[in-house]
Amino acid sequence: MKLTDKNDLKFSLLILVLYSAILLGSEVLYRYVFAIPPITRYLESYLILFILLSLYYFSKYKVTRFLIVGFYFLCIVVNNVHYQIYQSWINGTNYFLMLKEVSEVAHTGLPMYSKWIMNVIWGCIDVAIFISIARFRKKSWPVADTLFILSMIYIFIRSYHTSQELGISPNANYSRVKANYFSFGYFIGRVLPYHALSLSDIPEYSYPMPKVKTEPEIKNIIFIMGESESASHVSYFGYKRETTPFLNKLAQAHPDSVIKQTYSAGFMTAVSLPLFFNAIPHPNGMLQMMKGDTNLFNLAKQQHYQTYFYSSQPENQMMIMNLIGKAWIDTLRFPTNEGYKISELMPDKKLLPHLYAINLDEGNNFIVLHQRGSHGVYGEALTEEEKIFGKKPIDEYDNTIYNTDRIIEQVYNYLSQRKQQDWILIYTSDHGQNVTDKVQNQGTLAEASYVVPLVIFSPNTQIQQKINAVFSTCKIAYHQQLATLLINLMGYDMPVSTCEQGVVTGNFVTGDAGYLKIYPDGHSEYIYPTKGRIKN
Repeated sequence: MKLTDKNDLKFSLLILVLYSAILLGSEVLYRYVFAIPPITRYLESYLILFILLSLYYFSKYKVTRFLIVGFYFLCIVVNNVHYQIYQSWINGTNYFLMLKEVSEVAHTGLPMYSKWIMNVIWGCIDVAIFISIARFRKKSWPVADTLFILSMIYIFIRSYHTSQELGISPNANYSRVKANYFSFGYFIGRVLPYHALSLSDIPEYSYPMPKVKTEPEIKNIIFIMGESESASHVSYFGYKRETTPFLNKLAQAHPDSVIKQTYSAGFMTAVSLPLFFNAIPHPNGMLQMMKGDTNLFNLAKQQHYQTYFYSSQPENQMMIMNLIGKAWIDTLRFPTNEGYKISELMPDKKLLPHLYAINLDEGNNFIVLHQRGSHGVYGEALTEEEKIFGKKPIDEYDNTIYNTDRIIEQVYNYLSQRKQQDWILIYTSDHGQNVTDKVQNQGTLAEASYVVPLVIFSPNTQIQQKINAVFSTCKIAYHQQLATLLINLMGYDMPVSTCEQGVVTGNFVTGDAGYLKIYPDGHSEYIYPTKGRIKN
């Protein structure tokens, strides 16, 4: 080796040592400033940065350098934003959902820029420092390109074939590069092929179409499906603010009404609604959805109900309608039908005229009013007069709870004017949100993310007694109980589920992102596909 080559190598080594120290120091300081758990393995974290910098520094081809910088950007900038919002590093499932729900992510995330802008700036500075090491490049070796590609191929294959959980739930104490190496590997190696090729190894849930037992027991089913409302912010359940005055009045006027906390079917809308409207108690229910044998709209149609689904949600964020039962919905309307853009929502109060226009004396009616409710950005569809608690994020969230309470009250008052006792009013939310003074997110294992309100009332004494018999012994009910109860009330021979135990499905309807199993004694355990399966 020539003397100049030795000097170049020593210089390169010195630069790599210094840059690795600078970037590690930046991460340590970043965690301190933003109250993130500290790194537990400093030497390992330093070596990981040193290796990644070395691969970039010595790589020969521009495409490899581009891929390495892109990967580092994901490690730093994307992880920074994700942790600021969700208090966790991004995982493989989050990557998939970010791409799948890109319009919703943008709609919800961009208005929250004040919450994450400093995290992005810090991350971009780190990336700029990382890139700047190229100024000192003396040599390039193709072996660096090869090693980077092989390292990525390795984690893709490992994620597909092994039982590692690191890409499902990366440890907060891992360095951002280590966490993202596992997460991105899990996304490419496991999540994408499993979703694209339907490779789920969780047994398919199957249930035959129930037989008709009687004529429908109730003529008009009015179902308000809420959005992102957590039971933890409902004053009826003890929340400090008076967010649900009507529920308190309803309980006083009708002590037999059911107002309970309830486990949602899933952690997010795209999972919870398909599972609920198909009465699927646990993963994997994909085939069951496709068949529609227990789909509420399908069964309602066969019992001669006219079916309606009115939504306040932007139409381009409701691509799951085929899983919910679009084929069996007679009247389906979105804000688009009211003159809004395909990406725009509308105030929930604009759902009410649709209900008022339906002749409840004519035939049987299964009516779903699907709210925007408490979806982020909190309170964006409310007027200034409707924002009674203030304008901080937690205030805005509580404003939406209060507004939903008013919607329920208006529907109740309208139905109560009927002389016939031929209706049932139901309210629940698809999932919750974890909202505090410091945190606003969903889809986490915080109980607020999956325990939601349930309200059921019918003036028909016999029906209400039947409902109470289902829920009276339940400390916390389940969405599955409500779904099977509705099928039963439609006149089918369908056993109503109990509240002994149940499941809240993770971010895939197949269960491949895991599921929360709740046991009879109330304790819960998040089960990953590789650790255990629910048997039919």
